[in-house]
Amino acid sequence: MAAPLTQGPATRGEEDVDGKRRGARVVSNEDSKDCILEPLSLPEGPGGTTTSEASPSVPCIFCEEHVPATEQDKLLKHMIIEHKIVIADVKLVADFPRYILYWRKRFAEQPITDFCSVIRINSTAPLEEQDNYFLLCDVLPEDRVLREELQKRRLREILEQQQQERNDNSFRGICMFCNEEFLGNRSVLLNHMAREHAFNIGLPDNIVNCSEFLRTLQKKLNNLQCLYCEKTFRDKNTLKDHMRKKQHRRINPKNREYDRFYVINYLVSLSLHSKFDCISANKISLRAI
Repeated sequence: MAAPLTQGPATRGEEDVDGKRRGARVVSNEDSKDCILEPLSLPEGPGGTTTSEASPSVPCIFCEEHVPATEQDKLLKHMIIEHKIVIADVKLVADFPRYILYWRKRFAEQPITDFCSVIRINSTAPLEEQDNYFLLCDVLPEDRVLREELQKRRLREILEQQQQERNDNSFRGICMFCNEEFLGNRSVLLNHMAREHAFNIGLPDNIVNCSEFLRTLQKKLNNLQCLYCEKTFRDKNTLKDHMRKKQHRRINPKNREYDRFYVINYLVSLSLHSKFDCISANKISLRAI
C-alpha cells in the first residue's frame, strides 16, 4: 500500500523526475526553526536493544513488515515498491535502525507531505499513468539534525570502543600465518604479523573492533580466498604461494567491508555529512523496482 498523499500545512511541494518544481511551496524560516529548536529524542534500537548489539529486525516506516537488521536493502526495496518512499543518501545514515524508528513515529503523528518532497513520475503521461513518490532527505532541517545526532552518537560509541581495546591486556589471538598464539594487548599480534609476515593492516591505535576484523580475515583465508585480489584457490598451499609470490599479503583497499574497522572512516563520515546537500530529483534511482 502506498503512503497516503495527504496535504499538510507545511507541504514541501511537487517535483517532476527531471527536477522541475510544480507548484512548490518552500518551508519557511519559521517552519525550519520549529524543527530544530526542540532536542531530538532518539529511540532505542529494535526490541529495546542498543544498535551496538545484534538487532533482530528493523520495521518498515509505514507497516508491520520487518526485515533482519543486516538486510537493509530489502527493507528499502519494500518501502519503494509498497509505499513509494525514497530515502536520500541512505549510506550516510550512521544508525539505520534508529533512523527508521524515529521516522516511523513521526509519520504516525503527521502526514508524510509535512516532511517529504513529492516526485511525480511520468508527468507527461496521461493522468492515470502518473504516480507520486516521496523523497525524505536532509534538506528538511529535522532530518539533517537527526542524521548529525546519529553520526555523533555512533562516533562516541566507536571512540569508547577504541579506547577500551587500547587498554585491554586480556586479548587472545592466533597468527593467521604461523598459528602462534599471542596474549596481552592486540598490538602484540598485529605487530608480529607486520614484522614477521609482512602483513600490515595499519597501526593498532587506528583500528577498532579488532577481534571482529581478524575473524573476518581468517574466514576468508579458511575459504581459500586471497585477501588482496580475492580470488579463490583449490587448496591452502596454492593460496599461500600465490600471496607470497604476488606480494598479496595485504587487504584489498577497494573492499568497503573493511571501512568499519578504521576509526578515521567515522571521523571523515561525520565531516562529509555536513557538506552533503539533498540529491537532485533527476538522480534518484528507482532500480529496486
